[in-house]
Amino acid sequence: MKERENRRKANAECSDGRQLETTMVEQNRQETATATDTSGHFPSLTMERLKENYHNLVREQAIYYPVAYRFVRELGRGRQGIVFLGLRQGSRGCITRHAIKLFDPSIYRSPREYWTDMGRIAAQTSILQTIRSPNLVARDVYEETGGIGYVQMEAIMGFDLRFILTGGHLERVRQASSPEEWSRYTDVIFRLGGPRPAIQPGVALYIMRQMLRGLEALHELGFLHCDVKPSNTMIDRLGYVKLIDYGRAIRIGERPLFLLGSPMYMAPEIHRRERFTVQADIYSVGIVGLEMLTGRPLIESGRPSESELLEIKRGLPDRIPQLLPDDVRRNETLVALLRRFVEFTPENRFGSASEAESSSGLRIVHRQLTQLGKDTEYGRELEAYLEKLLPPVKSQNQNVDIHTMF
Repeated sequence: MKERENRRKANAECSDGRQLETTMVEQNRQETATATDTSGHFPSLTMERLKENYHNLVREQAIYYPVAYRFVRELGRGRQGIVFLGLRQGSRGCITRHAIKLFDPSIYRSPREYWTDMGRIAAQTSILQTIRSPNLVARDVYEETGGIGYVQMEAIMGFDLRFILTGGHLERVRQASSPEEWSRYTDVIFRLGGPRPAIQPGVALYIMRQMLRGLEALHELGFLHCDVKPSNTMIDRLGYVKLIDYGRAIRIGERPLFLLGSPMYMAPEIHRRERFTVQADIYSVGIVGLEMLTGRPLIESGRPSESELLEIKRGLPDRIPQLLPDDVRRNETLVALLRRFVEFTPENRFGSASEAESSSGLRIVHRQLTQLGKDTEYGRELEAYLEKLLPPVKSQNQNVDIHTMF
């Protein structure tokens, strides 16, 4: 009880002026939200106290104010913070599942810088909350507790593409499958034989196209994802592909405060600190696609410097044929499309996510597969595979005892 009272006091310290002034302005007939750091009032918390509050939330695995959550397990972590699967306690015993991302203040130089960026994320959430794309995780609300910002998001029952590419699940599925099922999985979904599994072209193109549809929805609202990579690409239990963790999404053409993204999947112009365009996200999809088709990341060992990585990417378009498996390399149309994704110069890439996905992009190859009789319902194939790894829906949705939550 004493700990809860201390947390309520910490929140009271924030209540006087947790107001990053947010004004709505009309620009090009679109509403945008802008957080300012000049006239807003900031909570009187030191950086040390902010860090302490953050670590207390992580340690206690719960949020008590302004809404009660219990963290069930950690879903992932990165430079920005940690994502948990959380149970939200509503009225009359209503318990709902959400992904909760806590934003770590320790990467900022001061409370003012932290709350200014939280104001940006809050304003961004106000706009992005309107997106209801099947290929983007839904972001519902931004809140703060003890001065620590967090976002409530849709909880996805599935696995990220990084897990799929590691192959640690293969033996478990093989043992749970009939010989006919296993033969189907290794014919349609996976190419085995290397140190890591590769993804068959049809499924790889299906995943890339759904990633592009998610980016199309994001780009239409004027935002870039900035961190497209396998661990930010989820496949849910129904075989749908969803992009997650776009908490650092920025405006198209913006110059960010931080170098955003993961270096291996980052477009060359981001390494050069140039303005971000939609072609940066398209480049990252191309790198993910190559990793799926080859079963190998762009850099398999070592930690090259940024300048070395830039040179590797400069020569990448010409190296694509020698990286691909023989049967994939023989498809000249697919090789040409992949090259266009990862062209070193942004202007030489696809002009939009829609163009990259549509009849002038990856859809061409899916049509070829259909004509050859090799097309299938790839979402259904992934759904059947993931069923072997996920618990039944009924066991996931069983009643939660509200009295054991807190």
